Amino acid sequence: MSKLNIDQKKIKQLFEDKRSDFLIPDYQRPYAWGEDECQTLWKDIFDFAFPDKKPENFNSDEEYFLGPIVTFENNKKLEVIDGQQRLTTLMLLLRVFYKRLEKMEDENSMRTKQNLAQCIWKSDEFGNENKEKLKIDSQVALDEHKNEFLEILKTGDAKDFKSQYAINFRYFEKEVDEFLKEYPNYFAYLPTRILNNCILLPIEADNEKTALRIFSTLNDRGKPLADADIFKAQFYKFYVAKNQKDEFIEKWKNLEILCKEVFSKKDNTSTDEIFNRYMYYQRALKGNKIAQQRV
Repeated sequence: MSKLNIDQKKIKQLFEDKRSDFLIPDYQRPYAWGEDECQTLWKDIFDFAFPDKKPENFNSDEEYFLGPIVTFENNKKLEVIDGQQRLTTLMLLLRVFYKRLEKMEDENSMRTKQNLAQCIWKSDEFGNENKEKLKIDSQVALDEHKNEFLEILKTGDAKDFKSQYAINFRYFEKEVDEFLKEYPNYFAYLPTRILNNCILLPIEADNEKTALRIFSTLNDRGKPLADADIFKAQFYKFYVAKNQKDEFIEKWKNLEILCKEVFSKKDNTSTDEIFNRYMYYQRALKGNKIAQQRV
């Protein structure tokens, strides 16, 4: 029988854990959150941490739920099956806070900076972070900008990068700077309240098959991802069982490239357009057969 480890955790609890070495695997979709999603996240977190824009109104007993993350342990890494977008975006936001806190020397800021560091970088047995070793890695085959994400986390500099990672990082920089101007005496409170009172629901499966089944179930209910991602998860599970994972990833990558050349969609991925048309065709074909049977 498959086992699941489900235990809601504060961001600080989850990220600073020695076991929290996240890997976004090669078969995942590229990072897709844009400014709209980042705006929603920022507004929700700010409204929670500073009710009515008054930091003193915060109730430290309350918690804000950010959603689930589905993983399974693979070679001592937590392979992320679901929650990639949320996890990646949170890392970018925490890195912006750390960057702004680097030059602050008051006690609260220095303590907050240390807490953030423990969430972003791996550390030794004395708690000293190694800024060359991140708590997250990406191997997404179709994401040509994944190295920019890792570079931004390491250096805190989006440079002249043009990826969505860089765009979102600069968006958070803008929001954090505006927040700092308005609440200079409360700056450390916001990242601290995010770390201590915003929670995630990590669902850790004991094997990849179970994790993929959970992924399919979660996304089949709420439909937050493209249909193509659900199909891909099922195909991936099938080919992994046949020891043909690498062959499948290469074929899917080629399919993605071909679809991008044929379709241009704003709301859906180009691959999802293929599946939408296929399902529409299947429904129409089924409808014609039923009509013919009635004649």
